[in-house]
Amino acid sequence: MNPILISTRINQRRFLAVAALTASAAFVLATTSCSTTRGFGRDMQKVGQKIETEAVQTGGTQ
Repeated sequence: MNPILISTRINQRRFLAVAALTASAAFVLATTSCSTTRGFGRDMQKVGQKIETEAVQTGGTQ
């Protein structure tokens, strides 16, 4: 066996393993970030509503 060919095959396998791991991590982050973003948006909406309510109660909006 030629040592260069063995080295090339090992590098190809390592590259494929890293690529598969990266793709898996990206998929997981993409599928979970939608729920996180949606939840953050709801939290911000609630904060905005509370600020608006306080402003109306104290006469801050005219």
